[in-house]
Amino acid sequence: MSTTIFKSLMMVFLMGIAASASANDESEVLSVIQKWADLESDLESQSELIRDDRIQIAAGIRQTDQKSNLKVQVMNYEAGVQAAGGEPSLMVRIEDPIIRVYGNVAIASFVRLFNFTSYGERPNPPAKAWCTMVLVKEENQWKIAHHHISPA
Repeated sequence: MSTTIFKSLMMVFLMGIAASASANDESEVLSVIQKWADLESDLESQSELIRDDRIQIAAGIRQTDQKSNLKVQVMNYEAGVQAAGGEPSLMVRIEDPIIRVYGNVAIASFVRLFNFTSYGERPNPPAKAWCTMVLVKEENQWKIAHHHISPA
């Protein structure tokens, strides 16, 4: 009888630890995603959240070379700043995130709201997109391994 009670208590205890770890991982993943959004105008710093082998799918294009992708993103951003005559104002918001953690892999689905105003111009209406990210935890750090963005 006492063995059954002990096993039951251990099971409840272990389930509590697993639930706590999962909630902590979900919080950490959301923190990485929010930081990624906050760094939209600092692409070099944003790239530190991204694995070298990341796959990105956006605007119907699949990119598998993160180094080249970053160069293109920086080039396009700098050309836009130069064409506009100054830095744009922008804000990226993450709405309705759903995060599932499976060990050292997390899948996140969310809506990305992107507000962008070119230097010296009137504000644009927000752009809205569906995003899915896969993050991998290595050496106790979550990094983006896959990112798919589609118009909402």
